[in-house]
Amino acid sequence: MRRNGNGFALVIVIVSIFLARNATGAELRKFTICAPDYSVGVMPLIIARQNGYFAQEQMDVQTIAARGNLCTLALIANSVQFTVSPSTFDALVAGDIKGKVIYVIEKFLLHRMVVAPQIKRFEDLKGKKIAISAFGTLTDMLTREILIDHGLKPMQDVLLLQTGGAPVRLAALQSNNVQGALLSSQQALAAKREGFRFLDYNPPPYVSHPLIAKNELLEKEPGTVRGLLRAVYKGHLFYGQKPEETVSVVQKFLRIDDRSVARETYEDEMRRYNPGGGFELNSMKKVIERAREGRKIERKVEVQDVFNLSMAAEVEASVKKSGWKP
Repeated sequence: MRRNGNGFALVIVIVSIFLARNATGAELRKFTICAPDYSVGVMPLIIARQNGYFAQEQMDVQTIAARGNLCTLALIANSVQFTVSPSTFDALVAGDIKGKVIYVIEKFLLHRMVVAPQIKRFEDLKGKKIAISAFGTLTDMLTREILIDHGLKPMQDVLLLQTGGAPVRLAALQSNNVQGALLSSQQALAAKREGFRFLDYNPPPYVSHPLIAKNELLEKEPGTVRGLLRAVYKGHLFYGQKPEETVSVVQKFLRIDDRSVARETYEDEMRRYNPGGGFELNSMKKVIERAREGRKIERKVEVQDVFNLSMAAEVEASVKKSGWKP
């Protein structure tokens, strides 16, 4: 009788453990964040998952990469719940999607103006050629804005050539077919190691990796959104305060063999470090107007139509008050 009793008790324990495990698993709600690429810009999201910050909020959050327009379509179709695609921001301004920017991971774009060794100032670009990916693209708009800020007229003082993506622009620079190009961090640093120069400029505000959610989710599940923001913020703090550990993540995730290159990539990214995800009001207005002009939108678009950073500010304040450290 005793053996049977013990056997029954053992069955109860096993069943209890099984049910507890299932219950725990059921509590981890699955969410997907769509990114336009895998780059240093998404490292806070990767770290938040790797370090268990999402799991602490009872979430299983995956970050996937797809072209920007596909991220927008996926958000509209509810195939993903969040995106960090700048293309989706333009869709918000245009009214194609009803949602808000709830966190801005970086303060500006990661591009560097890389020029031939003989170019020492922006004035030296007069009469020269600069590579862009294509007319109407981000590199085109940013290049024009930078040139105008330095007193140069695009297509008059400086010729812009459509060449393609960053690897092609780097190749055009290396072959001296162009004397300048905007390149993202990794290509820019590679060019610098070959003897090319950086022309420093005051980066205009852009929403780089803006975390966007639909209004429906924000209204129905504010607690869930706060939990996700809390995990992202913790990942962001870890990114900035644990450089050696973060360099290891960057090296592994971006498949960089040389640790010194990974460290250089990380340090270059720290120029844009923006823990808390805030964005200045004037910057919000400027990026909205830029998107309106780009999409030829006549109707007025207010800041509150596109941005809601209040939850991010609340999360930042509460985490600081708790004394949490990575």
